[in-house]
Amino acid sequence: MHRPRLLGQGLKGLARAHSSRRTYITDADVESARRYCLTQLHDYDAHLIRRFVPHPVQDAYAALRTLNLELVRLPELVSNPTIGALRMKFWQDSLDKTFEGRPPREPICILLHKALQDLETRAGSSTKKSIKFWVSRLVKTREKHMTNRPHASLTSLEEYAENTYSTLMYATLASLPLRSMNVDHLASHIGKACGIVAVLRGIPVLAAPPPPVQTPHGPEAPVREPALLLPLDAMAEAGVKEEDVFRQGPNAPGLQDAVFKIATRANDHLITAREMLKRLKAGEDPGHEFEHQGEGEHFYDDEGSNTLKEIHHGFGVLLEAVPAQQYLDRLEQADFDPFALARHHSLPSRRIPILPVDVVAKMLYELIAIVRPGNLGEVKEIAQTVGSLVLKNGGVVRGLANWGVFSLPKPISVHQMKHTHGHYFVMRYDSSTKVHTDIRNTLRLEPRMIRSAHVKLGDGKLDTLARFGPPKWKTQGREA
Repeated sequence: MHRPRLLGQGLKGLARAHSSRRTYITDADVESARRYCLTQLHDYDAHLIRRFVPHPVQDAYAALRTLNLELVRLPELVSNPTIGALRMKFWQDSLDKTFEGRPPREPICILLHKALQDLETRAGSSTKKSIKFWVSRLVKTREKHMTNRPHASLTSLEEYAENTYSTLMYATLASLPLRSMNVDHLASHIGKACGIVAVLRGIPVLAAPPPPVQTPHGPEAPVREPALLLPLDAMAEAGVKEEDVFRQGPNAPGLQDAVFKIATRANDHLITAREMLKRLKAGEDPGHEFEHQGEGEHFYDDEGSNTLKEIHHGFGVLLEAVPAQQYLDRLEQADFDPFALARHHSLPSRRIPILPVDVVAKMLYELIAIVRPGNLGEVKEIAQTVGSLVLKNGGVVRGLANWGVFSLPKPISVHQMKHTHGHYFVMRYDSSTKVHTDIRNTLRLEPRMIRSAHVKLGDGKLDTLARFGPPKWKTQGREA
């Protein structure tokens, strides 16, 4: 039977490489990755702050912020914990390869790789370990909170904010590079405030029932259930019930009291940061000890350091405090009703124009395919068939990975009860909706398939003219 070939060689031919071979990134790859990351960042504040961080660090800032956005969106996109765990493993493996100097053909990893190369040129490779630690902590924390469960207490929410938003700031400061206890101390308070504000901002979005997902086959049930991430102790003290918020929104009894208590904690962190900054500028001590000193990468040699110079060097990163304070001020004006802010959030003057890209009716998809156990050759054959459909119809295969065998979750069909484990692969590709539908139909008819899941990652955001290079097939720690 004739099978279409991929670019004349087939996916197997494209994948042949030695594990020691480095991935070469061209200037066109970097520019395309930069455009992708900037297009993903629809946040006005992120675009503005990026312009205030030193120019050599702007790529690192964009890559880290886009990575955080990808991780935040995962609970919205996946239908079960198994798929979410696979996607998190994809990101952890991709980032590990990036820090090893072998980034996959993923825009975020390409841009981060370029930022790490520039950092090594400026300051050597000693600070790369610190950045990797912070990025890994971010991924692990996002994975831990994939289920959108409420935080147990305000202290637990602060810990979450420290391990996400403060950690993002630590990674950006390390990219300068800047290792300063006083600046990290400021970043800790500001990041905690930003993390708490992010939870408050998300109330109108997560608590509202999601609309049906529009697919080529018609509307389908939404992936996620409504969620409320407010700390349970604050909700209990104010008498707030989740169901009341889901049903009544801003009219839920006690909601504004709970929001006030939580917002006050965020505001306290910003006040503390401002008072610290005043004391440090006056040549005084911060006024209290840094509670995270000695944890993780918080080790310092401040002998002979110039505090004012360090603050000036990292000041652009500390500007994250400005949008957090603005939100809290507007929340106070709205009598601590987050739904009121959501209704008036979009201002025409604050919209970021979408960068033009050469894409018409193309979307970025991620396929997670589970194949019956047996010969890995069958897995490669199915992946080759999917890749052929994408490439011969003008799409782009952006990445392909395989992590071997895993145990299947609870079966959801009679067919799946035949197998307790299987092989799986993940493929990212850019194609039209029609090609995507053809791929789904092909996989449904494939008897060797156990389960497949598709996630739409983007819509009109890819520059398909700049190819991200050939995919590589991974098997048990080596390249086939």
